[in-house]
Amino acid sequence: MKIPLLILFFSYLDVLHSQNIILNGDFEYFTKCPKGLNNEEKSKITPFVTNPNQGSFDFIHNCDDDKFPRFFWGSQEPYSGEGFAGVSVFINSTNQTDGVREYIQLELKDSLVKGSVYRFEMYLSLADKWNIAINNLGVYFSNEFLLLKTDGVIPVKPDIISPEFFSNKSDWDKYLGDYIAKGGEKYIIIGNFNEKKDVQIKIIDTGPTTDNYVYYFIDNVSLILNTNLSEGITLNNINFKTGSAELLTSSNIELNKIVAVLETNVKYKVEIIGHTDNVGNKIENIKLSKARANQVAKYLIEKGISAKRISSTGFGSKYPTGDNSTFEGRAKNRRVELKFNVTEN
Repeated sequence: MKIPLLILFFSYLDVLHSQNIILNGDFEYFTKCPKGLNNEEKSKITPFVTNPNQGSFDFIHNCDDDKFPRFFWGSQEPYSGEGFAGVSVFINSTNQTDGVREYIQLELKDSLVKGSVYRFEMYLSLADKWNIAINNLGVYFSNEFLLLKTDGVIPVKPDIISPEFFSNKSDWDKYLGDYIAKGGEKYIIIGNFNEKKDVQIKIIDTGPTTDNYVYYFIDNVSLILNTNLSEGITLNNINFKTGSAELLTSSNIELNKIVAVLETNVKYKVEIIGHTDNVGNKIENIKLSKARANQVAKYLIEKGISAKRISSTGFGSKYPTGDNSTFEGRAKNRRVELKFNVTEN
């Protein structure tokens, strides 16, 4: 009796990635070796992995020794397994246009549950050939499959954003972020969602920087339900007026997700913790971090969450997660952290 290949694949996923709900996020499953295929054909042989616009990602596998894209952009071995992907997220061109933007769209095994918290993770390696990197790479969660008739910037606001410049060429760096589901999300899209004028560039090697690409190899993309919320989660899109505790309205979407977590999980209490970078007076930074945490608490209470379930504090620059000597490290340190605990009643 023959067992369909697709069923075998799902069994493989369940055994090796029982918690990861992204299908083929390690790029190990494909319909044929990409050897000899052109660039557009290569992106069509990876089930559950697609192009959300008219750009095209690259599928790379150890069975293929063709020069492009693996060795043209720069040699790299997979983070694990035999396959990985590559995507051009930006070109620093003298041309006024933004150029072609490439993204990767991955399908989820199950739709996300409203109010649940998920931990996103992937590994990135910058291609050897290029001399610049960018920050603010994003991940967008979508209820619908996207197929846009454009090769430009996808006009959405990403749900996870990293302030880091991923500039490691010799090895792989981990990209990590937490996401609170709105409910029903079935796809994720990875890439650069910033317009050219908003892109920040970091020079990492000597050599030309104009007409220079930012091309990343990507591997081991995963999304796992976070059941240990007491360790704390950090959300990207809670923003304040510079030097102030005044919440920007752009924060409302993220704050409403916190409301959904607390409404969905009625036994949860939340501790809101503010953090700053080390720029400025240490005592003033502590005051600012506390004031920002208090503003988040106030927003939740105004949305109907009992004040008995909420506490807030701030530590200023005492607990950095990034290097305060760098721009991206300081940006990473300016954050609001949430810790959820189960109440006794």
